[in-house]
Amino acid sequence: MIHCTFVGRTFYNPANGYTVASYRTREELPPEVARQNRESPGVFQAFGIELPAGENLEVELDGTWKKGKYGFQLDVSYFHVNIPETEAGIEAYLSSDLIKGIGPVTARRIVEKFGKRSLYVLDHTPEKLLGIPGISETKLEEILDGYQKSTALRELMVYLAPFGVTAKKLEKIQEHFGKSAYHIIQENPFRLCEVKGFGFLTVDAIAVKAKDFRPDDPLRIKAAVAHVMQAAEEEGHLFLTSDEVVEKAGLLLNKDKENRKVSDRAIKDAGNEMIHQDQTLVGNGGGIYNRQAFEAEAGAAGELIRLLSQKKEGKDISNLLKQILKEEQISLGKMQEKAVLQAFASPVSIITGGPGTGKTTLIRIILRIQERLDPDSMVMLCAPTGRARRRMYEKTGFPALTMQKAVGMTGADGEEAWNQPEKLPDDLIIADEFGMCDMYLADRFFHCIRQGASLVMIGDKDQLGSVGPGNVFKEMIESGVIPVTVLDACFRQEEGSTIVENARRINQNQTRLLYDETFRFFAASKPGDAAEIIQDLYVKYWQEHGKRTDDIQVLSPFRKNTAAGSDALNERLREAVNPKRRGKAEIRNGKKLFRTGDIVMQTENKDEISNGDLGEVLDIYRKEKKTAMRVDFGDGRIVEFTDENHWPLTHGYAMSVHKSQGNECAVVIIPVLDCFWRMLQRNILYTGITRATRQVILVGSRQAVAKAIRNNRMAKRNTNFALRLRQAYRSMQGLYQKSA
Repeated sequence: MIHCTFVGRTFYNPANGYTVASYRTREELPPEVARQNRESPGVFQAFGIELPAGENLEVELDGTWKKGKYGFQLDVSYFHVNIPETEAGIEAYLSSDLIKGIGPVTARRIVEKFGKRSLYVLDHTPEKLLGIPGISETKLEEILDGYQKSTALRELMVYLAPFGVTAKKLEKIQEHFGKSAYHIIQENPFRLCEVKGFGFLTVDAIAVKAKDFRPDDPLRIKAAVAHVMQAAEEEGHLFLTSDEVVEKAGLLLNKDKENRKVSDRAIKDAGNEMIHQDQTLVGNGGGIYNRQAFEAEAGAAGELIRLLSQKKEGKDISNLLKQILKEEQISLGKMQEKAVLQAFASPVSIITGGPGTGKTTLIRIILRIQERLDPDSMVMLCAPTGRARRRMYEKTGFPALTMQKAVGMTGADGEEAWNQPEKLPDDLIIADEFGMCDMYLADRFFHCIRQGASLVMIGDKDQLGSVGPGNVFKEMIESGVIPVTVLDACFRQEEGSTIVENARRINQNQTRLLYDETFRFFAASKPGDAAEIIQDLYVKYWQEHGKRTDDIQVLSPFRKNTAAGSDALNERLREAVNPKRRGKAEIRNGKKLFRTGDIVMQTENKDEISNGDLGEVLDIYRKEKKTAMRVDFGDGRIVEFTDENHWPLTHGYAMSVHKSQGNECAVVIIPVLDCFWRMLQRNILYTGITRATRQVILVGSRQAVAKAIRNNRMAKRNTNFALRLRQAYRSMQGLYQKSA
C-alpha cells in the first residue's frame, strides 16, 4: 500500500471510468520507477478505474507495477481515500470528484467558516451550512446527497474493491440499495445478485472471501435457488419443477462434482424455507414459482375471466357492418366477418392470422362500427412495443399507445414501476401484436380494464413468443374459454404477395418455397461468406435509395459468436455505410463506439423510448464539461445521452429476429446457415420473413432453410396460464349457477 497525494489527472474516460493520474509519495519507490522521474522525486503514474482526483487529496493505492509504452506505472487494484484532519486536506477532500455538488469555491467557504469541524458539521449539523453565501436549501440538499453518497460509496469501495468490483459497478450497487448499501451487502453479500451484472458465480466468490461462507450456508443456497428461478424466467418459464430447481441449484453450488458439499436435502430445506418463511417462492400445481410470477399468472387469469364473464348484451351489428362495407367499397371473407361480429358480441375476443389475412382492415372496420354505435365512446388502440404502436397508428390513422404507457408502467425491463392503479376509462380497447405480451404485462393490463369495457386482442399465433416469461397469447387461444377467430385466407395481392405465400408454406411444413424478385436466395456456406454477401446487398440498396437505411433491415437468428450474427454484422455494415471520417464526431460508451450518423437501437424501455426502437445519432458535442450525444428516435422523440451514464444503446443496422418483433420493413435480409443449427426453427424463420413488406433476401444454404421449416419443436415454456383460465372460468360458471 502506497500513501500518496494526488498531483494531476492525465486521462479520464467517463464512459468506463478508466483513469491515468499522477501521485506523489514520500515512501521509497522501486528503483526503476524512481529513475524515470528524477526531475520530480516521489512522483509516479497510476492507472485504474475511477482513481480518486482532487487537489492535495491524500489516498492509499495498492496494485502491481507494470512496464508499458509510458514506462513503469502502477496498475491499481484497490484504493482508499484518507479522511483528512488538516484544513487544507478537508478542503481538498470536499472539492474532489468524490463529492458531487461541492466545487472548489464552496469547499473553501465551508472550511473558512468551520475549519477542522467542517466534516463534523456535514455529518451532524448540516443546516449550519445555510449561513454560507451561495448555499440555499436546494443547494444544501444537493451537497448532502453528494456527501452521503460519497461516504456510502467509500464504505462500499473499502469492502468490495479488493474483489475486483469497479467503481462503476459500485455506483450501480448504491443506486439499487440506496445509502444503506454497505450495511446490506456486509450482512448478506449474496444480495448483490439483485443488481444487474452480478451473477451467482461472481457473487459467490465475493461472499466466500468476504465472510467465509460455508458451502452449505442457507444464505448461499437460497441465493443459488433465486438465481436458478431468475434464469428460468429469462428463458420464458414461469415455473420449474422441484426436481429441476434442485438439479440446477446443485450444479451451481457443487463445482466439484466428485465432492458434493451441498446435498439435495439441504437445497430442498432452503427452498421450503423460501416458500413457507421468506415467501419469495410459491409451490403450486407441481411447480415452483417466483412469487411475482405466480401472482401475475393467477391474477391475469382471474382478471381476464372477470372481463369475459361480465353480463353484457351482445350487439347485433350485421346490418351496420353491411352498410359500412358498402360505403368503403370492400368485402370481407367469411372468417373476417365472423371476427368483426364476435368483437361486438363478446366482451373479450381474439383475432389471429398471418400476414395478408386482413387484420389491419378489421381494426379499421371495428373502429368505424364503434363510432357509429356510440360517437361519444372512448376507444384505445395499443401494442406492446413502440414500433408496433407506431405501425398501428400509421395503418389506421388512429392514435395508439404502448401497453406499458397505457397502464402506467415505466422504467427498464423487469424494473417497472406501477404508477397507475386506477381503471382505464375506455369503452373499447384493441391490442395489436399481443403475441409479444409477457405474463407480467398481461397481468397489469387486464387489471386496468374496467368492468363494462370490451377487449379485442389481435396477433399471429405462429410468430415467436414474448421476450419476457409466459406464453400468454397461445395459452389464451388453447384454453378454449375465449372466443377466437382464426383468419386463414390471404387477401394481399399487391407486390410482396410471394412473401405471404411462402409464410403460409413454411407454416404448413412445405420446404419448396417460391423464389422471385420479392423473395430471393443467395448461396453461402460459411458465416464469413454470408457476411460479405449481406454487406454487398445492403450497400447496393443503400446507394440506390438515397443513402438511407430506413427501408432495409438485417435480421439474424444469432447475436454473437459468429461473423453472421447481429453484433459482427453491425460492425461491418456501420463501417461500410458510415465509416470514420475527419470531422465526424465519435464517442465511446462502455465497449460501444458511436459516431454521428449511426443507426442505433434502444435496448430497454425508458420513458417514451421502447426496447427495440431504432434511432439515428444526430450529433455529439460538449455540454457542461461532459460529452453528450443526441439520438432521433422519430415522432419528435429526441433523446440526449451524457457520458456519465451507461447507455442502453447498441448499433441498429442488424438485429436479432427476436428484437424485430412488432416491426415491419420494406426489405429484410436474413442469414440462414447450417452452423445456426440451434436456432434453425420454423417460428424464427417465419417471424423473420413476415417482417418484410416488399422483399425478403435469404443468404445461406437451402438445406438450412429446409431444416428450419421442418423443425417445429419450439422450446416448451413452463406455464399454467391456460389451465388457470379454465379453472377460473369453471369457478365463475359455478357461481352463476348457484345464484340462478
